[in-house]
Order: sequence, then structure tokens, then C-alpha cells
Amino acid sequence: MTAEAAAASIVRRTQALDRARAFPLGALSSLETSLLLTIAIKRFDAAGPVKGVVAAAAGFGLLGAPVATAFARRLPLRAMTLATVLAVVSAMGYGLAASGPLALFVLGAVIGVAAIQLPLPLLTQMYDENYPISERGRRVGFAMSVKVVAAALGGIILGAVLSRSSDDWRVVVLVGVVLALLVAASNAFTPSTRLDRVAGRRNRPWPHFDLLRHDPALRIILGAWMVMGFGNLMLLPLRIEYLANAKYGIGADATFITLVTVTVPSITRLALMPLVGVLFDRLEFFRARIAVNLLFILYVAVFFTSDTDVGFVLGAVAFGFASAGGELMWSLWVTKFAPAGRVADYMGLHTFFTGVRAVVAPMFGFVIVSRLALTSVAMIGVTLMVVSSLMLAPSARRAGLRRPTPPGVARDLGT
Repeated sequence: MTAEAAAASIVRRTQALDRARAFPLGALSSLETSLLLTIAIKRFDAAGPVKGVVAAAAGFGLLGAPVATAFARRLPLRAMTLATVLAVVSAMGYGLAASGPLALFVLGAVIGVAAIQLPLPLLTQMYDENYPISERGRRVGFAMSVKVVAAALGGIILGAVLSRSSDDWRVVVLVGVVLALLVAASNAFTPSTRLDRVAGRRNRPWPHFDLLRHDPALRIILGAWMVMGFGNLMLLPLRIEYLANAKYGIGADATFITLVTVTVPSITRLALMPLVGVLFDRLEFFRARIAVNLLFILYVAVFFTSDTDVGFVLGAVAFGFASAGGELMWSLWVTKFAPAGRVADYMGLHTFFTGVRAVVAPMFGFVIVSRLALTSVAMIGVTLMVVSSLMLAPSARRAGLRRPTPPGVARDLGT
């Protein structure tokens, strides 16, 4: 087999397994973003800090992503083999969550959600190795389309089960066990290589903060993403609080909550993801990021000022549009930005800061919403999104990502 044929075979195999993995990942996202928190509110009547911990579960995994990357460099295993093990750990977490009282539910939910997030830099490294840069956005975007279909179906089906009887919450959580094991199976067969040590650098289990010192554009991007992400992640679980908590006068059931927090955004992302993938391959990063920020501002303005079903659905559509661009950028921007061999390190730094805000922001949101009106909290989120866009504006006026190499960073953007 020629080198070209071998490379084409890897692309096809990666694409097929990425689509297979996308379906259980999408269904799991309905648990992560909506159903677990709905169970905590409606079944356990959990206190604000406890709800914050459940909402921050993904953040704990993102915080630990650099540790997973460091282990991948030390172990004599392919990168996706470690991702397989972590998916099995996720299945065990969901099993624990289904086993009993609130304390075990929360602990198991955190383990189940976090373990799936830990290997994200390894998946990004795998995409960088297996897909040509000119096709990366389109190919990953197609798999993300499968993921959002699964999220929509998972939200509809599991939300209906939960609405039928709150006593069926264990069934919903146990579905997470099966889904995580399906992710593990897909990971096990995905082509990947060992993640090599970086020459001249210690293999350490914390992010490579030295990259910030050498790369000023990276500082701008991560700083703006931190501000934007904090505002967004602070408000995400408050959508469910707004709809589910009777004190706000909505009192929606689990079916409607999953409809406007999972299903409608997923359908919108499905419709727009192929377009977003093509645009990612062609557009300058900073301007595209600002455009996504503006869409998130639109969703907040519509959703948190509404008290009608139509308003919530329109807000959900705006959120789905913004998420289509935001998710693809979040997953792949480092493949355009990082020097050769450092994609996992850049992604590890990115996921670490995402984890910081994903842990802190939901807890902060639940704390301040007990002291301020929900509309005031939404305005704080919008203000942070505006500030993030202003931080990116000067860079958007310049050339973009293909720029001179910063001192101290070896960069290859020619591929």
C-alpha cells in the first residue's frame, strides 16, 4: 500500500469511528447539560451549592485534562487507549450515581461527566494527526452533526422518561453507563499514536503555562475566552433553574426543559454545523469568534427576558446557532494555531482554563442568583461577553492566525 493510500485509509477509518463515537457522546451531553441537574432539582431538591457542583462536573474533567496528557506521554500506550480507559471510568461513575442517595448521585455524576472530558486534548491531537488541515473542520463538523442528532434524541427520549415519573431517574442515569461503554468501544479502535515527550521539556501533569509567556496572541485568545466563557457557563445551568424552579413562575416539566435546553439547540446545530465546518476552514479566527459572541448575547437577551414558550424556543434557536460555531472553534482552533507536536499541550492549556471557569462559573451563578434578580445575573453575563469581544477586536483588524512566529515558539503553520 502506498503512503497516500495508507493515509486515505486512516482518514476513512477515523471518520467512521468518529461518527460512531459521536452518537453516544451526543446522548451523554443531554445528561450532562440538562438531565442530571433536572434530577438534582426535581428529585432530590438539592441546595444551591450542590446544584452548582453537578453543573460544574464537566469543568472538573477539563481541569484534569493536562494530567491525562502527561500520563499519555509516560505510558507505553496509544493516546486513544487511555481515552478508552477513561470512558470505562465514566461508565463506572454513572453506575455509582444510580446507586442511591444524593451524595452518591452527585459523586457519581461528577465522575461520569468528568472522565469523558479528560481525554479531549488527546482527541484533538488525533484529529491533527489523522485529518488534513484543509478538511479538518468539515470532517469533524460532520461528526458533530451526528452528535447533535443524538443529543436531540437523547433529550426527547430521556426527558420523556423522567417526566413520566421521577422514580425513573435511575433508568435515565443507567443509560449513561451504556453510552459511556459505547464511547469506550469507539475509542479503542480509533487510529492513534503514542504521544511523544517534548524534547527538552519536563513531562509534568499541569498545563504548560510557559506558552503564555512566549505567545502574546495566545494570551489574548485565552483571556478573551475566559471572560466570554465565564459569562456563558454562569448562565447555562440557570436556564434549567429558571424553567424548573417554581419561584420564577414557569414550573416547566422535564420534557419541556429538555426540549428548549437540549433538543431545539441540537436541531439548530445540526442544521448549521456543516456550514460552520466549511466556514471554520476558510474564515479568519478572531472575526469568527466575535460573531459567535454576538450570537450568544442574542440568546441571553431573548431567553432570560421571556416568559412564553415561543420566547424560550427562539432563545434556544439562538443558543443552538451560537453553539454550532462555538463548539467547533473550541475543539479545533489549536490545530490552526499550535506549532507542530504541541497541539495536545496547547489544548491542555485551553481545557485547563475552560475547566477553571466551568467549575467556578456555575457555582458563582447559583450563589448570586440567590441575591440578585435573574435578569440582573443575565446582564452580568452579557457584559462579560461584550468585554470579550472588545478584547478580540484589535486582533480581528490584523492579519489573523498566520502571523510571524513569536519569540521562543517554534511554529509551523504551513501545513
